[in-house]
Amino acid sequence: PLVLVQEADPKKGGTIEVLRAECPEDLRAAIFDKGWPMTTWHRIEAFQRVSLKTIAEALLLCSPNYEALSKEQMRLYVPGEVQREALAFPKPV
Repeated sequence: PLVLVQEADPKKGGTIEVLRAECPEDLRAAIFDKGWPMTTWHRIEAFQRVSLKTIAEALLLCSPNYEALSKEQMRLYVPGEVQREALAFPKPV
C-alpha cells in the first residue's frame, strides 16, 4: 500500500507538485496516477490526527483482516478529533 502525504505549507516543500517533480520519471505514473489515498500534513495537532487516521485507514484496508471492508465500514476515529465533536452556535441562529 501507498499513501501520498503532502506538506500543507509550500514553504516547507513536499507539495504534490514538488514530490512529483523529484520522483524518477519511470515511477511517476505508478505513484501519482494510480489513485492512491492522499492526505495533507498540517502543523496543527488536531489536523495531524486526521492525517494519521487517513494513513491508518489506508494501511488497514490493505491488510488481510480488513481488505473486505470499505472505508465507510471501517469507521476509525481518534478520541477528541474535531470531526466527532458536536458543533453548535453559542446562540440560536
